[in-house]
Amino acid sequence: MGRFVLAFVLLLGTVFGCWAQTDNAIRPIGRGEYPSVVYVSTPRDLQCIGVVIDANHVLTSATCVMTNQAASIYPARLVQVSGGDISATSPTNNRQTRTAQHIFVHEHFRVRQNDNNVAIIRLAEPFHLPSNAIEEAHIRMRVVPEGYRCDVVRVAITGNRVLQAYDVTIRNRNLCDSCCLPLFKQDASLCTEIITNNDLTLSQGDAMFCNGDLTALGTTTVTSDSTRNFHFIQVRYLTHWINEQLNRAHPMPVGWNPNDF
Repeated sequence: MGRFVLAFVLLLGTVFGCWAQTDNAIRPIGRGEYPSVVYVSTPRDLQCIGVVIDANHVLTSATCVMTNQAASIYPARLVQVSGGDISATSPTNNRQTRTAQHIFVHEHFRVRQNDNNVAIIRLAEPFHLPSNAIEEAHIRMRVVPEGYRCDVVRVAITGNRVLQAYDVTIRNRNLCDSCCLPLFKQDASLCTEIITNNDLTLSQGDAMFCNGDLTALGTTTVTSDSTRNFHFIQVRYLTHWINEQLNRAHPMPVGWNPNDF
C-alpha cells in the first residue's frame, strides 16, 4: 500500500510539474543586456549569433562561417562581425564593425552528426574595449541544475533583425538520451524542457546565458510526436579548444572539408 501511495504521489508531481511549465516567451533585448553578443555576416547575408571571447576573438557556429553544405570555410576577408547594436539593420553610434583575419573551425566538426559545431573568428582589428556597448563574455564553468531557467539569445527571423531572448528550462540530461541519438549521450550536451512556443526555432549557434554567463550554444531541435526539445553544447567543455585558438599561429589547412570525415 505504501509503495502504491508513493508511486501515486510521484505521478501527481510529474503531471502537475508539466502543467506548471510556463510558455517560452520571446522578448526584445534591451541595450546593454547581453553586450557580448554580436552579429556575424557572410556572403550569404546571414546575421548569425557570435559571442565576444576577448577583444580579438569571437565564438560562433562552424556552419555560420562555412559555405552551403559546409564544404569549405569562407575567406576571412568576406566575413564581418558587428557589435554594440541590438539591431542588425539600424546601426547606432555604438556599433563597431570588424573584418575577420582568420577563421578557425573545430577540427572535429562533423557535419552529419553536428558534433563540435563551433568556430573562432580572429578579428583583423580588435574591438575597442572597454566599451559602453560591447564586453567579453563570462563562461559559466558550473553545472547547470535541472529545472534552472536560462535565456537563449537569437536574431529575429523577420523584420529588422533585432536581438531577442526567450527563456528555457534545463532538463535532466539523462532524459535527453531517450531520443536514442548518440549526440545527446555526450557529457557536453544540454537539453531543455518541451518548447511550448510554436514560433520558436533554434538556429545553430544561438547563445544560452544562465544568470548572465555564457553557458551553451544551440545545436539542433529534436521533434517527437507533437513535442519539441532544443539541444545545446555546453561551452565549458570547449574552453581548452577555445584557449588554443586564441594563441594559434597557423591557419586552417588549405582545402579542409569536414564532410571528408
